[in-house]
Amino acid sequence: MLSISTSFRDPAETDPGSFVARLEQLGIGGVELEYRLADRFFEGMWAPLQKAGLEITSIHNYFPFPTRFEKLKPGGDLFLLSAIEKNERKRAVNGTIRTIEMANDLEAGVVVLHCGKVALQAEIQKLHRFFDEKAIVTPEAQMFIGEKLKALQDLKPDYLDSLLFSLDRLVPVAEKQGVILGLENRAHYHELPGYDDFERLLAEFDGGPVGYWHDTGHAHLAEKLTFVPPGYLLKKYANQLAGIHLHDAVGLNDHLPPGTGEIDFAAIKPHLKPDIPLVIELKPGTSDADVRKGIDFIKGFYETLAS
Repeated sequence: MLSISTSFRDPAETDPGSFVARLEQLGIGGVELEYRLADRFFEGMWAPLQKAGLEITSIHNYFPFPTRFEKLKPGGDLFLLSAIEKNERKRAVNGTIRTIEMANDLEAGVVVLHCGKVALQAEIQKLHRFFDEKAIVTPEAQMFIGEKLKALQDLKPDYLDSLLFSLDRLVPVAEKQGVILGLENRAHYHELPGYDDFERLLAEFDGGPVGYWHDTGHAHLAEKLTFVPPGYLLKKYANQLAGIHLHDAVGLNDHLPPGTGEIDFAAIKPHLKPDIPLVIELKPGTSDADVRKGIDFIKGFYETLAS
């Protein structure tokens, strides 16, 4: 089902009812609820959402954002499922269980997970400078990338084991609650799962409620930075696809309305299925006019897919 993530809401918007009215006016039947929505704001959204009849297709962990953590930045990495430190990992697991139970209550079929990262001096800004200066394929940049990937591979096993430990505890909960865990591909090379990690994770929980969640913009960024072969992720894991975040990108700037950037959505379409959430996920503060542009662009693909 085609839906819209609540990510486009301007953080300054404080009226839950008004925001639900905006969602209704977009002419789209589904909504993904995500981590920027605080628990108090969502409480005000719930009755209008029910009245509007909007289907909640998916939920992005951690949801709703607990106001007791208001000094922290909301995010899918609020707590790290890959944390080696026991208490941090326990907070991540407990917070994710809360989201899974919320998904069951709201009859959302999928919970989207950020799976953590490797504690590495990633030097993302330096990496992006190579790209901005059109030097990403130069020997200097490729040597830098090679060194970083070597350091990553040396450190990754412990963090991947911690992630598996967390998922071992989450999968039975998801199974009981009737919810699929969508493991999302990430934009940065030190975030988990890496493109070569999904195969192990999906095999580990084969037959369980675990799938691959594809993010078009994240894949585009990773490909531009030469960490992922073009088109690799979606082609390899299409049969295990739990859902997709649809947004466009120009260079390293993503979460733009589909159809306004460089991503070839025609190449993505053959891998999609009509029975999974197809979620347009845009930057906070995106105008309703630009949201509609993205919806109109994707609707053509979705309608022919559904037929």
